[in-house]
Amino acid sequence: MKRKELDRRMEAENVSQLKYMLEMVLYNLRKRTDIDINLFMGVDGRIFASSIPDDLTPSQYSLLSTFRSNLPNLCGKLKVEDLEISLERWKGGTAIVASVGENAFLSNLMLSSTDITEMGPLIEDVVNTTMVLGHIFEQKPMSEEILSAYPDVVRDELKKLTRQLFVERFKHTRQYKKNMKILEFIKDKIKKSIGVGQVDQIVSVTFNELGSSAPYMDDEAWHLFLDKVVDNHLRKIIGDIQAEEYKKLWKMELDRKMKKFL
Repeated sequence: MKRKELDRRMEAENVSQLKYMLEMVLYNLRKRTDIDINLFMGVDGRIFASSIPDDLTPSQYSLLSTFRSNLPNLCGKLKVEDLEISLERWKGGTAIVASVGENAFLSNLMLSSTDITEMGPLIEDVVNTTMVLGHIFEQKPMSEEILSAYPDVVRDELKKLTRQLFVERFKHTRQYKKNMKILEFIKDKIKKSIGVGQVDQIVSVTFNELGSSAPYMDDEAWHLFLDKVVDNHLRKIIGDIQAEEYKKLWKMELDRKMKKFL
């Protein structure tokens, strides 16, 4: 029977993952709207994250330049006047600027000349996005208790982002790299004890017995995995005495390898 795929999620655990998650928020907003460029910034002018087309058109570049020339004035309003949301319209386009907490804001630049009276849904989307950005930027937990305070659309977006972050970035985490090294260590031990022929089969069957797979193992699971490899598969080939020696020796080496990742 096929094992049910787990709905794995991941929260940002370091600066790199935090920035990546913020950029995902901006990219998702830009792709579902007419926004051409968006920037998540501090009131001091620092850019925390952005979503900008790889190749700016002359019109987009001109709009970005206009925004930059107006940036000191916008930052001043955000710092001094407690500006919450502002819509700026120039000849070359429009900017929707919305605060994110006390010291940051989201700027959305667009070339489209949508009538202001028809921009309600877009502005609502921007406001919801500021709540998403604020939650991530302040590194709040993704607990149900905290998420329940948000509108449904914000809560759903935050949950979707943790899933997206896992899918796109888990292979770059320390946990994943550690587990891949441990897997290679165990496979090498099996190969040296009985040859290469049965290594993959033994590893695959043992993971099935545990109901897990290499990327998601923890230290306790690896010890159990090693026990099963020796007791369920190697013992009948190499004998009891050799099996016990290997198990003792390999566990000592496994512990040393795990400590390198602390």
